[in-house]
Amino acid sequence: MDKDTERRVARNESLFREANEAIGRGLWPEQEDTVIRFRCECAAQCGQPVELSHREYERIRRNSRWFVVLEGHGIPDVEEVVERHDGWMVVQKTETGGDVAEGLDPRD
Repeated sequence: MDKDTERRVARNESLFREANEAIGRGLWPEQEDTVIRFRCECAAQCGQPVELSHREYERIRRNSRWFVVLEGHGIPDVEEVVERHDGWMVVQKTETGGDVAEGLDPRD
C-alpha cells in the first residue's frame, strides 16, 4: 500500500478515536468497569458498536498507534493485530500510518 493511502487510513481511524475519546469523557469515575458501547475505529468508518469497559479502552489508548476495531475490520497491509477478543481486536498502525496516528493523537 502506498504512503498516501496509509496516511488516509490512519486519518480515518483517528476520527473515530476522537469520537471514542468524547464517549470516555462523558462517563462518571465509577463507570470505568461498566461495559460501554464505543465505536469501531476502522478505516471504513463503519461506526458500529464495540463493547468493552472504559478501563480496557484506556489501557489500549496508552499506545497512540493502537485502535479498537471489530473482528475482520483490520487492514493487514497497514496494521497488525496486537490482541484478539470476543468480536473485536486491537490493531497497531505501522510505518507511515503509525506516524500519522501518533501525530493525530489528541492526548499527545
